[in-house]
Amino acid sequence: MADNQSPRLHGYGVRFDPEARRYRVRNETTGEWLRQPTGEPQEFTFFSDAYNAWRLFEVHKRPGE
Repeated sequence: MADNQSPRLHGYGVRFDPEARRYRVRNETTGEWLRQPTGEPQEFTFFSDAYNAWRLFEVHKRPGE
């Protein structure tokens, strides 16, 4: 997924892609997307799975932690 497509995805870190009807994970610090070993963006059906992946993918202290 190209960076120019990211504005259509909503949220912080965990983004919902309305076209694919899946969640995607983005490291907001570096701007990179979580990808599968094949290079395709990782997709999640459930928000909780995407959120857990995001917490491991974007490792830094967030407010309130």
